[in-house]
Amino acid sequence: MSATLLKCTDLCVRFAVKDGCVHAVENLTFEIHRGECVGIVGESGSGKTQSVLAIMGLLPRNGTSTGNVVYKGQSILNASRQVMNKIRGESMCMIFQDAMAGLTPFMQIGDQLCEVLIEHQGLNRADARDRAIEVLEIVQFPQPKRRFSMYPHELSGGMRQRIMIALALLCRPQLIFADEPTTALDITIQAQILEFMKGLQKHIETSIVMITHDLGVAANLCDRIIVMYAGRMVESGSVKDIFFRPQHPYTQALLRATPRLDADPDEDIPLIPGRPPNLQELPVGCAFTERCDQAQKRCMAERPELSQKFDDHLAACFVEQTK
Repeated sequence: MSATLLKCTDLCVRFAVKDGCVHAVENLTFEIHRGECVGIVGESGSGKTQSVLAIMGLLPRNGTSTGNVVYKGQSILNASRQVMNKIRGESMCMIFQDAMAGLTPFMQIGDQLCEVLIEHQGLNRADARDRAIEVLEIVQFPQPKRRFSMYPHELSGGMRQRIMIALALLCRPQLIFADEPTTALDITIQAQILEFMKGLQKHIETSIVMITHDLGVAANLCDRIIVMYAGRMVESGSVKDIFFRPQHPYTQALLRATPRLDADPDEDIPLIPGRPPNLQELPVGCAFTERCDQAQKRCMAERPELSQKFDDHLAACFVEQTK
């Protein structure tokens, strides 16, 4: 197995709100190895993005994080802004879901790219421009020299997302967090960007953490998958095992709700009934109980812990599934 690049242990994320405390992430533990791609999947509000924002030191002011995150041997959770700015600029980066939110609207895209290289690589303006154009060509950004002085609003959604990926690649990072990077793009552009990210992982051994609600995207790109529900990891395993031997009822429900090319077009896609629990008032037992078709009395009174089901496959469920 490749060397561990990042290790997250018992990560908890809380948000102070007017009427109490939101338990966004509970005791999340996982590792990322060099050169692998790990998918974090789950519904909106499951804690996927907040976990990564805590690791990156990007939580809003009302957010707090506890636990331990070690990156390349250095403990980074709640590290100083100076320490995190250096790490984020040079070896760890994030591609945001909304490219317009991640780009400065009143700066030309060329200036935004050059600024990173001047600040973190110490390049002069001319060398920074050359390097920026080189990276834009790598991400297949059309006519980079002509569009270098454009503003974000002058570009299409696909072009803006390529700029975000280019920003992430400028300093040749070892770890990229990608938060739904293709959600707002048409299917053709989405396929191109995913193919590019697969090549990136393969050829320069960049580790990727892909945050997504799309199991198809995870199947296409990832080596391992972490399934989250109501702030907790409920299952973790290889892509093959998650898709063909899922051990948690929530994972099984997600798979049933995923459109398939071989499905009968006249049959409705089975949706997951109900809604996720209130993160301010989590139940005593399993958070999925009220939506689960396999729930037992024990599930309402006791919260299942993650346990090994087979090989390196973990799941938090009392019900024994067929393997």
